[in-house]
Amino acid sequence: MHTPICEACLKLGKNMTTSSYISPDMVAMHKQVKDKGLIFLNECGLDPGIDIMGTMKIVHEAKNAGFKIVSYESYCGGLPVAEHADNPLGYKFSWNPGAAIKASRNTATFMKDGKKVVAGPLKIAEQQDDFSVSMKLETYPNRDSTVFMSRFGMSDCHTFVRGTVRFTGFSYIIAAFHDIGITSDDKVPSHISNLRDFLNSRVQGVQGISNSTIDKFTDGMDMSDKDMIQRVMGKCDFSYMPQNQRPKAM
Repeated sequence: MHTPICEACLKLGKNMTTSSYISPDMVAMHKQVKDKGLIFLNECGLDPGIDIMGTMKIVHEAKNAGFKIVSYESYCGGLPVAEHADNPLGYKFSWNPGAAIKASRNTATFMKDGKKVVAGPLKIAEQQDDFSVSMKLETYPNRDSTVFMSRFGMSDCHTFVRGTVRFTGFSYIIAAFHDIGITSDDKVPSHISNLRDFLNSRVQGVQGISNSTIDKFTDGMDMSDKDMIQRVMGKCDFSYMPQNQRPKAM
C-alpha cells in the first residue's frame, strides 16, 4: 500500500514519513515530490532508520577528520529481555510472525573482504562473542546490503554488512524449519487439520536417519513419533554447522 499512499499524498500536497524501505516506485516519484516542495521521508524507524542516522554521524566525523572508511558492519534486532527469552528461538514476535519468517528467507547480498557474497543468510550466521559478556548472540546479513554503499558514501568499502542480531541458536532452528518446508508458501492440503499431519505431509517420502544422538533423544518414544523425527532430521541440512555442533555420526 505504500505506492497508493504516496500517490495520494502527492496529489493532496501532503508530506509523508514511513519506516519502510525505499522502493523503486517511490524513487520514481522523487522529482514530482521535490517540485511540489514536499518531504517524503523513508527509512526512519529503527532498522532502517536509527542505524542509518548513527552511521552517517560516524561517516561525517571520520571524513572531517581525514579518515577513509574501508570496513562497515551494522547489526540490529529487537530481542526479549534475557529472563523472558524462554523458548528455543530465544525470540518473541513483536510484529507479523509471517513477515518475520519470510524476511529470513530473503537472499543476502553483502561485501566481505573485497568480495561480493550472495547467500542464504541463516546458514552463514556468525557467533559474536565480543558483543556481550553475559549473553550469547549471533548475527546474519540482512537483504541486500550493497544498495546502501553509495547512499552512505562507502563505495570503496572492502567489507560492508547490514545484518540482524539474535540470541544464539535462532538461525539453526529457523533454517531447519525452511529445510523441512514448514515455512514455505505452498498450499496446505485440505485434509490436514493439525500440526502433526502438516509436518508429516512435508516429510513424506524422506529417508529417515538414525544415529546415536537421534536415538538418545527419541528413546522410549512411540515408533510413529520416532519415525517422524528421523524423517525430519533426514531433511535437515547440517553441513553448514561447525563439526562439533552437528548431530553425532552425521
